[in-house]
Amino acid sequence: MTTLEARFAGTLGGFRLDAEFAAPLAGVTAVFGPSGCGKTTLLRCIAGLTRLAHGFLALDGEVWQDDASFRPPHRRAAGYVFQEASLFPHLSVRGNLLYGRRRANGRHAWFGFDEVVGMMGLERLLTRAPADLSGGERQRVAIGRALLAQPRLLLMDEPLASLDRDSKDEILDHLEELHRRLPIPVLYVSHAVGEVERLADYLARISQTM
Repeated sequence: MTTLEARFAGTLGGFRLDAEFAAPLAGVTAVFGPSGCGKTTLLRCIAGLTRLAHGFLALDGEVWQDDASFRPPHRRAAGYVFQEASLFPHLSVRGNLLYGRRRANGRHAWFGFDEVVGMMGLERLLTRAPADLSGGERQRVAIGRALLAQPRLLLMDEPLASLDRDSKDEILDHLEELHRRLPIPVLYVSHAVGEVERLADYLARISQTM
């Protein structure tokens, strides 16, 4: 099976990360560990948003970063879903989704617009503004926008952390459907055991800060 290979080491302020793992380029790999252990920093390194002193990242042998080269975030074909949905407030739900599709830059189309709308249950929300959505609805739109950018890798940084119980349960239903149909790998950051048990095929554990 083809793999994602990642190694990152360095210091940010008083925090040091030293992590190395390999994950299959299929299914959901949970990046699991307690708060403050470096899960988000690791994900940001993979996305190219944070650059440490030492880093290596390759997908199926294609090097995105090593000691001699660094592919910037906009060229990494990685979709990123943050803890808080960062939607464009001046665009409707449809406009936010179409922005994601415009970022595909000719990459292979894993999903069509209507397919994503159906998977994430957005049919009745397309004309609404982000300000008129609940937290769970905004996060579903953010996931849909990331998918429509047609990434080769989907990064999800505790996407349910700021939601209430009902919203979490609803989105987990959508994520399970996504899991069944998604042809690209997902790195899913969480410290919630229930989410990991429900979604993950593989586990990368960060146990201790340095």
